[in-house]
Amino acid sequence: MLKLANHARTIYQWLLAPLMLVLIYISAMNLVTTFFLLEKYRHETIWSLEHLNREIESTIHESQLYLAKASTRNQLRFQYELLWSRLPVVQSSLHQDPNLSSVPGLELMVNEVFNRVQAMDGYFSSEEELDTARLIRWISELEHDRENLTNCLVNDISAGNGRYSRAAWQDLLISMVAVGLAILLFLIIVSHLIFVLLAEQKRQRRQIDKDSLTGLASRDFILEKLNAFCEKKTDFCIVFLDLNKFKSINDTYGHQAGDQVLTYVAQQFQASLGKMGTIGRIGGDEFIWLIPSIDQQKITAYYHQLTQSLSQPLQFNGKQLPISLSAGAVQASACQYVPSTVLEYGDVAMYWAKSLHQSTIVWYGEIRNPPPLPVTIN
Repeated sequence: MLKLANHARTIYQWLLAPLMLVLIYISAMNLVTTFFLLEKYRHETIWSLEHLNREIESTIHESQLYLAKASTRNQLRFQYELLWSRLPVVQSSLHQDPNLSSVPGLELMVNEVFNRVQAMDGYFSSEEELDTARLIRWISELEHDRENLTNCLVNDISAGNGRYSRAAWQDLLISMVAVGLAILLFLIIVSHLIFVLLAEQKRQRRQIDKDSLTGLASRDFILEKLNAFCEKKTDFCIVFLDLNKFKSINDTYGHQAGDQVLTYVAQQFQASLGKMGTIGRIGGDEFIWLIPSIDQQKITAYYHQLTQSLSQPLQFNGKQLPISLSAGAVQASACQYVPSTVLEYGDVAMYWAKSLHQSTIVWYGEIRNPPPLPVTIN
């Protein structure tokens, strides 16, 4: 069940990134759409109001010409109908453009013009003589409307810092914030996924680098490090460590006892030798101590601390299991920094120490005419 939950969480995490990309795309498209819609509304609104303003101005001019006997009633009637036809277009623009509500009094102003023009419909359509006083009053009202409309166009709608522009920018800002948040969330999710991926790689690397039973460095890790030292021609030594009579412990007390011995010995290795180099298990009861130093006296002193810590038998199910080591060492410089030669000479030194039952480290350079023992590490 836990494994299934982990798989579900992994799938969920990896699906979040493409989902956030979709969200970014939708937010970006919304931003672009909002921008073009606002521009469309702005141009249509300005165009409609400017045309209305011009029609009002033309109607005022035609009315003044009529009063001056320079125009006919039919011409005035025609201009009135042009003004009347323009008003529904302006009212439609007011209803389509949501940002016009930010301009105070605009809708009321247009409605007043509409009512004023509508009230004159019967006056212009009748055959009676036009009332000069009423026409003059109507011209005055239209001039007042035109002045208000011009101020509204100049100060509130066309101006970059007007109320209409500020409302439009607020809409754009909301869309931009949505895009920014989507991008931020996407970056957070991608960063989290990268962190999870790196953590998983690190965990897998630790599993590769560590021996699963003892927690010491793995065979691959210790050999990789040895090869790196040889490539750089770093002065270093290796010490092969082998448990004496380990097979008899396994045969007599079982593999559980053998595993406990290996775990216990690994703990002592870390406590006594870990401060000076790296200890790795290369197989069975064999270990390598890789030391970035050629101070044999210091290495021997550390090894002596280890043998002292292992001098007391290990207690297992009421039985005492004596533990002892054989150790053979070699300096890499004596092998011309050839990894296979370093391993071969260290292995030979260790087997020589085992055959002599030595409790101290046997150095390859101290062996005269070493026997051709088999190499256990390639």
